[in-house]
Amino acid sequence: MECYDISNISGVDKVGSMVVFIDGEADRNSYRRFKIKTVEGANDYASHQEMMRRRLAKLASGEEERFPKPDLIVIDGGKGQLSAVKEIFDEAGVKDIELIALAEREEEVFTLFSNESIRLDRRDYALKVLQRLRDEAHRFAITYFRKLHSKRNLASVLQEIEGIGKKKQKALMDKFGTIDKIMKAKEEELSQTEGIGAELAKKIKAHFKEKL
Repeated sequence: MECYDISNISGVDKVGSMVVFIDGEADRNSYRRFKIKTVEGANDYASHQEMMRRRLAKLASGEEERFPKPDLIVIDGGKGQLSAVKEIFDEAGVKDIELIALAEREEEVFTLFSNESIRLDRRDYALKVLQRLRDEAHRFAITYFRKLHSKRNLASVLQEIEGIGKKKQKALMDKFGTIDKIMKAKEEELSQTEGIGAELAKKIKAHFKEKL
């Protein structure tokens, strides 16, 4: 089973996640992350379509050994998300993978065989498996989103410091990862970053000191 989720804030830093369960257990080595590239704004349907189009392309490319065909794909969402992804299934001619959606508020299951949702008993084992799968997709998407969002914010702050261009921004991002870690870094640690040196490290420390 594979489950897909989208994460963003107001359409910024849109990312998608794919998590995989085999025999009811997470197969973390098979997880995949997607940076949404073609969608403007917070369009959940289009973001799911881009992600699924890219996923199904892996099957068509003969990479099934690395990306095995799932028996079931679960979409985090409702009827709209399910219909959007079904369009991509039809576009790719996929007919041998089951497709459902799980809507979080009422834990309704949507299928392609009825306009009405299915509500399983909250104690039902099948529902609990689907919930675990959906929750894991959500966790994985949020983790990736936070990482990207933190780096983007970090870049905007570093741009304010004279002498920090894109190359040095990247070096700082790669080494420290977050604004907090750069702010807390010792001058010596900053100076040991590629392209920074003692003088620029002192300037970075002074800049953040003014911000506090």
